[in-house]
Order: sequence, then structure tokens, then C-alpha cells
Amino acid sequence: MPGAGTSLVVDASHVVHETIDGEAILIHLRTGTYYSLDGVGAEVWALLATGTDADALLLAGRERYEGDPVEVERGLSSLLAELLREGLVIEGESQRAAGSAGLPSGRVPFIVPVLHTYTDMQEFMLVDPLREVDEVAG
Repeated sequence: MPGAGTSLVVDASHVVHETIDGEAILIHLRTGTYYSLDGVGAEVWALLATGTDADALLLAGRERYEGDPVEVERGLSSLLAELLREGLVIEGESQRAAGSAGLPSGRVPFIVPVLHTYTDMQEFMLVDPLREVDEVAG
């Protein structure tokens, strides 16, 4: 888990993402792996897409989600660590003040977020169409 004051930001040089109907779809351009997050995970991703202080995210999670605060923090911390490990987010200096993380208002049950990983399209994701055009033209 990142330290206090550390911001987690999407690695925009290698990751593209879109959220559609509450599901975040993420593609790592270097590996060709794509991912999905829904529910709690999609809400967390929305904050990460703008950069947020890790401590602020955990605090906002305890306020947003019903359930054992230790379980909420453990689930969120685990997701953040997995996103870092997969290279979807990187650490940087926080651009937001502590407590400014903005999950939607209202309390909802906490469901442990799961990062769904798909590797079945890696071949297609890693194709470089510009290289193929150069080879045909040359």
C-alpha cells in the first residue's frame, strides 16, 4: 500500500480506460491485457483516474461503505496494491488535499472489489498496424 500523501494516478502512457454503465474497462497497451471493475471497484477507479491521496481514498471508503471498517480498508488496500502490481496505476505526489476524495454520497454495502483480468485478446491488442503497413510498403 502506498504511503501517506502518495497519489495514485493512471499510467496514461500505457493504460486506456472507459467507464460504461458502472463498469470500468481498462486496457494495458504494453501487455495487451484488459481488465474490468464494477461496483466498488469502478467507484475507486473513478477517483484514481483523477489522482487521489491514498489516505483520503481509504477515509472516503470508510464513510461511503457499510460494514466493518477494517474489512473495508483491507479490501480497498488490496485493490490498490493489485492495480499497482498490474501497472495500471503508478505512485506520484498527491495533487489533492487529504479528505478531498469524492466517492458518491450515501452509504452502500461494501462488496470486496475484484479486478477481473482477461488475457484472451493479447495477440490482437499487441498488433502494431503501422509496422505491418511499413513492411508491406517496403
